[in-house]
Amino acid sequence: MRKVLIISVSGIGNTVLQSPLIEAVLAQPDLETDILFGNEMMATVFQDHPRIHHSYLPPAKRRHIFPWLMELRRRRYEISVSCFPSNRLFFHILPILIGVKKRVIHSYRCGRLRTFSFLSNARVEAVEGIHDVQQNLRLLQAVGLVTQAPEKPIFRINGADEAMANSLLERERCSSGFLMGLHAGAGPIQGKKWHLERFALVARELLRRFGPGHVLIFGGPEEDSQKRRLAAKIRGNCAIVVNQGLGITAALIRHCNLFLSNDSGLMHIAAAIGVRTLGIFGPTDWHRTAPYGPAAHFIHSKLPCAPCLRYPFYDTRPRLGCHNTPSPCLAEITVDRVVSKAIEILET
Repeated sequence: MRKVLIISVSGIGNTVLQSPLIEAVLAQPDLETDILFGNEMMATVFQDHPRIHHSYLPPAKRRHIFPWLMELRRRRYEISVSCFPSNRLFFHILPILIGVKKRVIHSYRCGRLRTFSFLSNARVEAVEGIHDVQQNLRLLQAVGLVTQAPEKPIFRINGADEAMANSLLERERCSSGFLMGLHAGAGPIQGKKWHLERFALVARELLRRFGPGHVLIFGGPEEDSQKRRLAAKIRGNCAIVVNQGLGITAALIRHCNLFLSNDSGLMHIAAAIGVRTLGIFGPTDWHRTAPYGPAAHFIHSKLPCAPCLRYPFYDTRPRLGCHNTPSPCLAEITVDRVVSKAIEILET
């Protein structure tokens, strides 16, 4: 049986958008598939998956790097698959260090010397203007798989997380009525964040129109202060700050009538589990990373300079062309525009 290592280390949202490719590889009975995730939260996207042979995380300490590499080398992988986006040195050098024979990855016009892209021997051209879901599925042919993989991102929610979510909703007395989810964070790229006050104004207007109801405020532990400030701006006792792990968070999101978010991992999770999702896009490329699925919607800036995220086609680091905070392209997206779109989604 051929052994395959899938490298999915770019972020939670990226892992969700890579999931159709990963599921297509996992479905092959003649492949023994391991996955390298960037952290435990990324691994949660595929929690309890019966077809994953081994899951790996990068070592937390430098002294563990060599034993970790030796463990991967002993697996004797025939194929590695570096998921999109992958225009960085790590994606080319790791498969060489662990002795992978066929090293599948996208090719980019920039950074070829800087990333040592010549080390990879099965390159697929990265195409501008298509969604990351399709971009990843283009790797299947290089893996040697001719299959019609479903273009549906997934997030696996287990029974324990669903039961805990139901219990929390009952305790907060918001298991019925209008329920809205908000994520005003944006991960490491702070320039993706729409104004906090505007999130609050949208929530208050939608509660007025569709309430009584509640607003669940989501985000990671690094966003605790922001979540509390947003709850205070919404006012009243209808705003509930959620401080749970990713699995329970996803289970809570599944109960929402609408999920409003910046371009973030939670936005992609909401779309993947079928929740009506509205993403707000300024400097990041909505052609690439808009929420994906039948219930997914987005609003993007109309400024001619947007989007200005140059990675991975024109840069080897995920940075924005504009250094203003907040980004002008997000400043021009008004509350009225977002409210109108949200009402259209909810009344359809």
